Amino acid sequence: MKHVVLLTHGDVSVAAGALEESLAILKRRGIEAIVPQNEWDKHGGLLAQAGNVRLAVHSEDLTGTELCLVLGGDGTMLRAFHLTRDLGIPVAGVNLGRVGFLTTILPEDLTSGVNRLLDGEFVEYPLLGLEAAVGAETFRATNDVVVSKGDRSHTCSLALTINGVTLFEVLCDGVVAGTPAGSSAYSLAAGGPLLGITLQAYVISLVAPHLVGVRPVVAAPQDVLEIINTDEELDSYVDIDGQRLATLAPGSILRVRTTPAMTSLALLEGDSLYHHFRDRLL
Repeated sequence: MKHVVLLTHGDVSVAAGALEESLAILKRRGIEAIVPQNEWDKHGGLLAQAGNVRLAVHSEDLTGTELCLVLGGDGTMLRAFHLTRDLGIPVAGVNLGRVGFLTTILPEDLTSGVNRLLDGEFVEYPLLGLEAAVGAETFRATNDVVVSKGDRSHTCSLALTINGVTLFEVLCDGVVAGTPAGSSAYSLAAGGPLLGITLQAYVISLVAPHLVGVRPVVAAPQDVLEIINTDEELDSYVDIDGQRLATLAPGSILRVRTTPAMTSLALLEGDSLYHHFRDRLL
């Protein structure tokens, strides 16, 4: 490898030590580190001192990058997926977060783990994504698409259809459509199943439904989910990978479908998300 992009935890103090060690490893191996502007804003002194760092201003500045190394948790991994979207750069993480489900290196194994990554000892998993359309707007998600009541006390009134077949008409706090990568996040907390990372499917989970017998649904990749706001007065809110990006007005429809791999996850050889589920979530 010759070029590696670095992303770090939002808390500067959490990642400083790991960043210094990672930069030293890259320098010893003659590998250039590439960082976006927000990383320079956080760690400018350390990055300038390293001497083997280049600033990336535009997406084309990442051309030729062989790996994205994340020093953080699942939130930082998600930022890395967005940064590398459509660029074919595998994303691998050192766990500096609370759970770090998607990361592959424990902090105490940083030196050996990073060297293994740089030696190419990892397996790359293309990640199925979701596309959500409401009105003329279209959004893409790596983890999940959520329609919710937001901060208000009143529930959502929603109808859910798949391929034109109405499954539920329900009062609830929200509904989560999660990818295999995102099935370990909000969807899991809402009672959904963990999906294998290579599965070509997505899961639909309701949050606090006011209806007995509602169960999560695992949809096929060609299935189109429609979420209809059946409330006569109140908007619902649309969150894409945790970011509130749209509202769903009364009578409006959000259409969700899968989209081919936009980014990819790298795990060290011998590692798997089933190990992470057992060790970090149970």
